[in-house]
Amino acid sequence: MARASEDFLGSIHALVGEEIRDMLQDVDPRQRREGVQLALKFLKDNNITAQIEASEPLANIASSLPSAAELEKLMSMTPD
Repeated sequence: MARASEDFLGSIHALVGEEIRDMLQDVDPRQRREGVQLALKFLKDNNITAQIEASEPLANIASSLPSAAELEKLMSMTPD
């Protein structure tokens, strides 16, 4: 069986990133929380680091994340 091309693998990588981005922007805080967990793993697995101050997209993501109070509320909720 032939190996996948770099272009093919790159397209899969991009799709995964787009799905995670969509989760981070979801109105459902549970989806956003899961998106954060997946994003952290995705970034770690790909050895990606960045300074939030140096990246407008990161700053935008950070500002859209739930606050500590919202996370505390989520942690005390029971599933529907």
